Amino acid sequence: MIREQAAETRSAAELVEKEQLDSVKRILIVKLSAIGDVLMATPVARALRKAFPDSYIAWVVEKKAADIVIGNPYLDDVIVWDRTRGRSPLSRVLNFARGLWLLRKQLRSRNFEVCLDLQGLLRSAIVCWLSGAPRRIGFADGAEGSVLFYNEKYEPGDGIPTAQQRNLDLLKKLGVRSTDTTMHMPLTEADRMFATRFFETHGLHGKRTVAFCPATTWANKHWTIEGWSALADMLSDKHEVRSIILGSSADVPLAREIARRCQKQPVIAAGHTTLKQAGAIIEKCNAVVGVDTGLLHMSVALDKPTVGLFGASAWRCFPRKENFVWVAKEFPCSPCLRHPTCKNTDCMRAITPEDVEQALRAWFE
Repeated sequence: MIREQAAETRSAAELVEKEQLDSVKRILIVKLSAIGDVLMATPVARALRKAFPDSYIAWVVEKKAADIVIGNPYLDDVIVWDRTRGRSPLSRVLNFARGLWLLRKQLRSRNFEVCLDLQGLLRSAIVCWLSGAPRRIGFADGAEGSVLFYNEKYEPGDGIPTAQQRNLDLLKKLGVRSTDTTMHMPLTEADRMFATRFFETHGLHGKRTVAFCPATTWANKHWTIEGWSALADMLSDKHEVRSIILGSSADVPLAREIARRCQKQPVIAAGHTTLKQAGAIIEKCNAVVGVDTGLLHMSVALDKPTVGLFGASAWRCFPRKENFVWVAKEFPCSPCLRHPTCKNTDCMRAITPEDVEQALRAWFE
């Protein structure tokens, strides 16, 4: 089935240097986290499958992002690194070392010939090195000393490509050139059945719905609680739209606080779904609104009408699509990434519920 799907999706935009095709039989992709970053690396699996249809292609990923690649039709195997943490500094070090030792055994048993590090960080470079692959390929601008573990380095150049295209460009070291940046999010029928039951249970069947993705690990990428609650009420009043708040169990307090301030109660799905089940709920919604978080990228991968709220992150390099709208205010300090220069996240507070409703309006009218 994997081979048939690869043949059907062959793209004229991809060129392969024929002399290198027979030289790569066992390939390892290293992209460990985070959810959105792993999603934006999935075009690499498709490009490799097209170029090397008979090769064994595996992906190593951390447990928290594993659902993004488990079930990917372009992969033969997914190796999950369970980075178990401990409560004390000593237990964390011991667990990390034990996990690496077990991961090394799994990787070495597969006899990889090529390892591609798409992460460019120290831990991903160590995983690449532990794989034992004779060819270890990474970015020449990798961080944290990761370049010391590669024996082949790709120089990205002066342009600022999308994250997807940057990942694809690393394949040039294998003679593969692709511009197909379409992401892939695998969902199962069980996930879709869960979403159907969820909609029926909460009286959402046949109604207009929008999924809210308000949580992220960076505090300076958050929008305001007042903004989310006002938007939910505005969409209900103007467009008869029900809101669904998605997120992990850690995001439940935020979801409850947003709901508490709403006059028209949204449905809280946060903490009640797996990653794939959240994707299936997104698939059933009319539109999605989110900050720069993994669920937002999942919505784009599922080709849903999506509104992204940006300020602190490097959103200008995200791919442009007709159904992916950016709402962002131009501040001279944006993007500040992990080093904000203001105290109140001014760029995010400048976004109003009216701004977001206007971006959504076309899809509801």
